[in-house]
Amino acid sequence: MVRSVAGQLLRRLRAPTKGDAELQYWRERASIEGTLANAHYERVFTVHFGLAPGHFDGKRVLDVGCGPRGSLEWATGAAQRVGLDPLAGRYRALGIDRHAMRYVSAPAERIPFPAGSFDIVASLNSLDHVEDVAQAIAEITRVAAPGAWWLLTVEVGHEPTATEPHSLSWDVADALDGWQLQWSARNGLREDHDIYRSIDEALPYTSGPGLLRARLRRV
Repeated sequence: MVRSVAGQLLRRLRAPTKGDAELQYWRERASIEGTLANAHYERVFTVHFGLAPGHFDGKRVLDVGCGPRGSLEWATGAAQRVGLDPLAGRYRALGIDRHAMRYVSAPAERIPFPAGSFDIVASLNSLDHVEDVAQAIAEITRVAAPGAWWLLTVEVGHEPTATEPHSLSWDVADALDGWQLQWSARNGLREDHDIYRSIDEALPYTSGPGLLRARLRRV
C-alpha cells in the first residue's frame, strides 16, 4: 500500500516531457477525428515538392517524425515504407497496427538503420521537434543513399515551444554537408497554424514565422 501510494505521488510530481506533450496532441486529434485521417499525405509528399506519385515507386522511403496517421499508406509502389518516431510504441493505442507501413520507435538522432538504407527521406514538420538538430541532420545524411532525395518541410522563425524547442532560420537547408539544394519555397502561415493548408493555399510569406519547403539531393 505504501509503495503504491508513493508511486502515485511520484507520477503526479513528474514533470510532463516533450513526448508527453506530443502524445497528448495526438490523443486530442484522435478524439476529434475518430480514426486519424491520412488521405492528404499523397499530396504532401508529391504536389508540395513538385513530384509525381510514381517517383516513389521502387524506392526505400523513410519518414522521420512520422506521427501516427499512416503518412506512407498511400505509397503502395514503394519498396519500403518506414515511419520513424520516438513515440511509435505509444502510438499503438491510436491504431497504427492497422497500417501497412512499418513503424520504428527511435529518435531522429539515432536512426537504427545502416548507412545508405534509403532512397527518399522526408522530414515534414519534424526537424524543429527533435532534441538535437545537428545530430538529426547527421543521421539523415548517413542513412540516405548516394543520389537520395530529402524532402523537408519545416516551420522557421517561431518561438520555441514544449513540442518545437528549436527556432530555425530560412537558411537551414542552404549549405548542408553532403546535400545539394535542388529547389525551395517559402509560405506564410494561416492563423489556425495549419501547415499543409497554408501550402495548399499558396499563402505568401510576409513576415514573422513561416514555412520552408526544400528538395535536396544526396551527393
